Amino acid sequence: MQPWQKAQYWLAKHFPKDSFEGLLAHFLQNGFVWSSPLSFMLFKPVFWDGKEYFTQTDKWNAWFIHLAAGDITDFEKRLPFRLDYVLFQRHGKNKIHAYEYQTLASKFHGIVHT
Repeated sequence: MQPWQKAQYWLAKHFPKDSFEGLLAHFLQNGFVWSSPLSFMLFKPVFWDGKEYFTQTDKWNAWFIHLAAGDITDFEKRLPFRLDYVLFQRHGKNKIHAYEYQTLASKFHGIVHT
């Protein structure tokens, strides 16, 4: 199973009312999509105030990874430019996990964008 298929399966299992195709179309138009044999990711730049993120802004300081599957180290390499934070939610829960970019990059074998 390809990473995008794993993401599609996970979404259908946990959020059956959400359309994978609709989500994909949204990120193709309003964010970024990465798909390879190793990983799949839907993500967009957002503003993070330390408690919540905002998408309707042009003042970005964080990447929000909405849906991902595959090799996590591959994900970090795919961010097109550096922002201060990387945000994600785990297992469909509401809690936002926020990492400073540099902290997360160092966890991924010292990968750093300059």
